[in-house]
Formats: sequence, structure tokens, C-alpha cells
Amino acid sequence: MAERSREELFELYKIAIDEYRFEVKLNTDRMIHYIVANSALLSVATGLLKLDGAHAVNLFVALVFVTGALTSYLGIRAIRKGHQYYHRTILKTVIEDLLGFTASVKEHSEVTLAIGTTKGQAEIVRILQSPRAWLSACEPKPGSIVHAAVLILGLMQGMDIFGAIVTLILLFHPLPYIPWP
Repeated sequence: MAERSREELFELYKIAIDEYRFEVKLNTDRMIHYIVANSALLSVATGLLKLDGAHAVNLFVALVFVTGALTSYLGIRAIRKGHQYYHRTILKTVIEDLLGFTASVKEHSEVTLAIGTTKGQAEIVRILQSPRAWLSACEPKPGSIVHAAVLILGLMQGMDIFGAIVTLILLFHPLPYIPWP
């Protein structure tokens, strides 16, 4: 590898940090949008279920539920892919190491100048010793916000599928009309 000047490394580091911030922001925005959109679809479909059980209405409601299920699926895939992209930005640690940021601060043996805001980012030794192995284990970890968002979208997807099934059952086997007393 060609020797890089400290100025070049700092420029690369700035780019790596900007990319890191971009990936965090993009994935957070995606999580929020997918959860809000799926909440809205689920609410609309559930509200429409209360309407008179005309075939066209029930078919439309089933389609809204199916749309919600598909959107949840896309959201889960997008969030996981975004997490992979974010995970790859953590290789900024290599640049931090070349700049000397991963060395312990003398007064505080457990503190470095490397940016390590999450548990995964703090695994400096593991990242530097085996970056490929570290990257291959990039599934969202239980307890993380990303993992929770995936679980929430999975739950919403299950509710959408259940709603679609119930609506289709009502489409072919409508409940008898019972007037309100």
C-alpha cells in the first residue's frame, strides 16, 4: 500500500465520517417512514373494515392490508440493507488507526480518540484484526433500535396479513346484518 500523508488521511477520514453520518441518517429516516406509513395503512384498513360489508369495499380493504404487508416486507429489507451499508462505514476505524486515534489516551487506558458511539464501533481490536469477519456479522443485534424496528415492521406485517385474511373471509362469508339497538 502506498504511503499516505497525514493530510490525505485526514481528508479520507472526513469523507468516512460524512458517509457514516449519511448512512445513520438515511437508515433512521427509512425506519421512521416505513413505520409511519405502515401504521397509517393498518389504521386505514382497520377503519374501513367497519363500513358496510359491500363486496367492493371488502375487496378494497383486503388490498390495503396486502399493500401494508408488502410495504412492511420492503421496509424490513430496506432497513437491513441500510444496516449493512452503515456497518461498512465502520471501516473508518482503519483510518483512525493509521492516524493514531485508536491508541489509548495515556491518562485513561480505556479511552481512545476513535469515534465509537455504539457497542459495535467500540470493538476496535476486532475490527482491525479481522474486518471481513466483523462485516459478515452485521445483522441487527437484539436490543438495538434497528432490531426493534425490524420486529415492529414484522409485527405490522403479521397484522396486515391477518387483516387481509379476515377481510377475504368476510368477502365470501359476510356476517348477517344486525341493526344497532
